[in-house]
Amino acid sequence: MKNLPKLQQIKIFNEVIRCGSIRAAAKEINLSQPALTRALKELEHQMGATLLVRSNEGVTLTEAGKAFSIRTSLIVDELQRAVWEIKKINENAYNSVTFGISALFGDTILCSVIHDFKTQHPETLINIKEAQLSTLLPCLRDGRLEFALGTVTERMPLGDFIIEPLFEAPFCIVARKGHPLLECKSLQELSHAKWLFPETDMGYYHYIRKYIPFNHPDNPFAPVMTDSMVCIINLVLNCDYITILTKARLNESRFCEVLTPLPLTDTLLPNGNYALIYPRKRPLTQAALLLLEGFKRCCLQHDWAAA
Repeated sequence: MKNLPKLQQIKIFNEVIRCGSIRAAAKEINLSQPALTRALKELEHQMGATLLVRSNEGVTLTEAGKAFSIRTSLIVDELQRAVWEIKKINENAYNSVTFGISALFGDTILCSVIHDFKTQHPETLINIKEAQLSTLLPCLRDGRLEFALGTVTERMPLGDFIIEPLFEAPFCIVARKGHPLLECKSLQELSHAKWLFPETDMGYYHYIRKYIPFNHPDNPFAPVMTDSMVCIINLVLNCDYITILTKARLNESRFCEVLTPLPLTDTLLPNGNYALIYPRKRPLTQAALLLLEGFKRCCLQHDWAAA
């Protein structure tokens, strides 16, 4: 388009939508109602479509207005982020960084990564969200997270992300030491087990459910689903639930003394493919880039196949 809308027109349009009426928006941005109305009419003329329907109750978006609103919100958000990043670059400061991880990273290499980063940038505020990657994806898409680390599968909708593979990790079925089913060697013997799974609708744990008979018709125990690793460990240790964890986690000192894999001979779970992902169209801050390098370096050094 030769005549793109002006940024001021877009900001006025978004403010009217946010406030719900022209009068409220004019008051909010300290502009007269006639001037605001004129700017909206000029915008609609440029777009060749009616974007808003005015009434005594306020404004309503047309179909064209709804589509335009989605795009303009992204434009303003990205512009605000660009201004913030340039400001931080000019100040030569690392203000904050927010990222997401699956629990495996928190139990293994996170301490080393954070220690190395904080040694160089102690003033940086770090926010970490722990969850399955399927839970983290919406936060990545709307900008609440800068990057995330977790398991990826072919069916996950990741076309809008850059994916950097990190490692493969073997998984196993796990119980507490001393569990009544600890000597079971087949899945059939676990048909009455109490199963516990991370809550997810995609990714590794969703993918492997076809391997596990937790919905066996003779099993009186419906599975428990939770995304809290604290809940998972407590239920496994204290209520005789069994779950699925990486072998690398069992090698950590606080787990190896209390948890053990079941010696199943008829079941080989597929490895989990762990990766680093971040939005394709949103540049990473310098703080995020430095943390990414730290995670990649520690991933190369860690033994993820350890039992």
